[in-house]
Amino acid sequence: MLNNSIPVAMYHHVSMSDRELNVKPDIFEDQLRVLSRKGWKSITGDEFLNFIRDPKGKPKKCVLLTFDDGFADNFVFAYPLLKKYGMKAMLFIATDFIDENDVERDGFVSLTHNDAWDLAFTDRRSEVMCTWKEIEEMHDSGVMDIQSHGMSHCTPDLITQKKYEALRDDLTIGKAILEERLSKKILHFAWPRGHFDEEAIKIAGEVGYQALYTTERGANTPVNLHMINRLPVKCRKGQWLSGKLPIYSSTLLSRIYLGVRTGI
Repeated sequence: MLNNSIPVAMYHHVSMSDRELNVKPDIFEDQLRVLSRKGWKSITGDEFLNFIRDPKGKPKKCVLLTFDDGFADNFVFAYPLLKKYGMKAMLFIATDFIDENDVERDGFVSLTHNDAWDLAFTDRRSEVMCTWKEIEEMHDSGVMDIQSHGMSHCTPDLITQKKYEALRDDLTIGKAILEERLSKKILHFAWPRGHFDEEAIKIAGEVGYQALYTTERGANTPVNLHMINRLPVKCRKGQWLSGKLPIYSSTLLSRIYLGVRTGI
């Protein structure tokens, strides 16, 4: 019951501003520094699937670091720090927001999460979202494992309205675009805003996704590949994160911890 789970960490922003869903670069660096010092290995999506299905060879301390949405600050701040510490991460992107623009990032300004999304839905989206050039650079480096967040980031509305054929198209097209641009199989999908239902899970499996990521906390074993749990990472020092990961590396410890945390 110990070390029988692979913890998955969830980030959105790494930037200088005080805002929701953000970890400041110095804190992110401290998290990476502490994880590296304590012997934690960051893994790719392929390694995650291989180790969770067959734990032979799985490092005792391994973690999957994930980023949602594809904000430009991931390229500006997170990517260089991951390279510096020899760490890897997975980046879920919604393809509608990735443009061909060649953007100069020297004067990059961080916005709040909501303001960034407001701008992402305009023709100025490249100011706040990664470009294809940046996505391809991170992919080619081997540092960022690019995976799918669908096409439109509107899947919660499609699910709520039970527009399942439109949902199928969104998941299928987003996957196909990434596979063509990056010349790789896309097997991982994170639900925008963590919203899904049983029919949505069924559709995602039918279009070829093998691992589906939620925003819920918990352990991860082969039985929940259709609902992978993730730990939302807070803007706290590396000792905080390194203290949480052993809990989510165990089905027993995570169940006890979450029971105490939620009172259930």
